[in-house]
Amino acid sequence: MSVEAPLSHGQLFSWREIERYPQGWLAEANLPTTWDLRGLSGERVDEALRRLVDRHEVLRTTYRGGGGRPVQHVHEDVEPPIERIDRIVTDPTEHERTKAELVTVPFAMSDALNWRGRLISSQGAPVYLCLSFSHLIMDLWSIHHLQDQFKALAADPRATAPAGTPPRELARRQREESWRPRQEGSERYWRSVLDDGLMDVLPTLPARVERNRLELTLRSRSLGGLAAEAGRRHGVTAPAVVMAFVAAGLARHLDVDRVTMSLMSSNRFAPEDQHNVGTMNQLIPFVTAVDPRSTIAEHVRRLHWASAKAYRHSCYDFDRIAEVAAGHGERPGHDCWVNHLFRAWFNYIQVDRRPSDPRDPAPAELAWTPLAQQYGQAFRVRVEVRGGRTSVLMLADPDVLPAGAMTDIMRTIAAGVRLAATDPGRALKDLWSVRGGLPPSLFPHEPPEPPR
Repeated sequence: MSVEAPLSHGQLFSWREIERYPQGWLAEANLPTTWDLRGLSGERVDEALRRLVDRHEVLRTTYRGGGGRPVQHVHEDVEPPIERIDRIVTDPTEHERTKAELVTVPFAMSDALNWRGRLISSQGAPVYLCLSFSHLIMDLWSIHHLQDQFKALAADPRATAPAGTPPRELARRQREESWRPRQEGSERYWRSVLDDGLMDVLPTLPARVERNRLELTLRSRSLGGLAAEAGRRHGVTAPAVVMAFVAAGLARHLDVDRVTMSLMSSNRFAPEDQHNVGTMNQLIPFVTAVDPRSTIAEHVRRLHWASAKAYRHSCYDFDRIAEVAAGHGERPGHDCWVNHLFRAWFNYIQVDRRPSDPRDPAPAELAWTPLAQQYGQAFRVRVEVRGGRTSVLMLADPDVLPAGAMTDIMRTIAAGVRLAATDPGRALKDLWSVRGGLPPSLFPHEPPEPPR
C-alpha cells in the first residue's frame, strides 16, 4: 500500500534536471558512498538498515512521471535493495572498485526505488557496504546524515536522531497559504534577474541532446586553505572567494562586464531543515558586475553579497518559475528550461571536515577528462574539497570557451585566490599581469595539452 503526493520543490527540481540527461548519461545523477562494517555482526547490520528504511520515507518512495507533473508514492514497507556477496577480501582498496561499479548503473526514475547497495562479507563477517543513490531522492548532506544514523543504530539499535521533515510533508507545507509570501518573494527575485538579463552569449541545448564538451580539473592541496584564509580576511566564505574568480575569468573571456552565475543551494539554512533527509538542492542565478577597476577585495565582497541575496530565494517551484520566465518574454527555442535558465553554474562541496593547509607544498595537478559530459549547460564549475585537497572541475563548450581559455580561467582562479589572501588591495585588472609567478602548489608550470 502506498500514499500518492506531489513532489517537494527540491524533488521537482531534481526531476526536471535529471530528465534532460541523454539516456547514456543517466548514471551521472548517482551519488555513491561506502560504509565500513568491520566489527559488526550481520544481524546488527541488517537491523540498522531496516530501521533506517523505516525511519526515512525517501528510502521507501517511488516516482511516476506521466503527462503532467510527476508524483511520489510513499510505500508502507519495502525490501532494501541490497545485493549480498561473500568473498575473501585481501585488497584494502577493493571497496573503491565496487563503489565505482555500482555508481555507473543508472536508475529508471519511474516506478522503482532510486537507490541500491552491495554488501560485501568475508566468510560471513560484514566488511563494507557500497550504496548508490539517485540525486532524485538524496543529496550529499542527506547521505552524511544517513551514515551518522547508521553508525549510531549499529552501535545501539535504540539510538534516536533528530527527526527532519520528510519530502511529502515539505511538499504539503510548500503548498499552504503560509508559504505564499516566500513563493511571491522568489518570483519577484526571478523577475529582477530576468530584467538584468541572462547570459545570451552562452548557447543552450534541448533536453537529451549531446554536444562536444571539454572538462578540465585542477587539484591543489593549498588552494582551499588559501581560499579559507581569504574568506576570513574579508568576512566572506571560501566558496565565495573561489566563485569570484570563476566569474572574473568568465567575464574576461566572454568580453562582458556583467555575468550571470547560478549557485547550487542546499536550502537547509533554517534550523528546522538541518536534519531533513531527501533532495533539497536547487540552482539559483544572480547577475553581478565584474569591474576591472575595483580592488580584489571589493570584487570578492560584491560577489559574496550578490550570492547571499540569491540564497534567500533558492527554494521555489521550478515549473512555476518557468511560467514566470515565459510570461517575461523568455523563449528558450527548445524544450529545456533547465539549460536555458542556468547557463553557467557554480557548486562548492565540502565532502568532509578535514581542513586544507594553505602552506602544503604538494604540487598542483591539471588534467583533462578523456570523455567529458556531452550535454547540459555551456559552462559550469564544480569544486569538491575532500581530505584536505581541493578539486576544481570545469566543463565548457569549446565553441564558446576553447581549451586555452579554460586553462587561463583555471590560472585566474589560482592567482585570484592567492591575491585575495595576500594582496587584496590590488586592482582586479592587475590579476592578469601577475599570474606568471604562481607557485607549483597552486598551478603547474607546464599545463597539459587538451585531448584531441
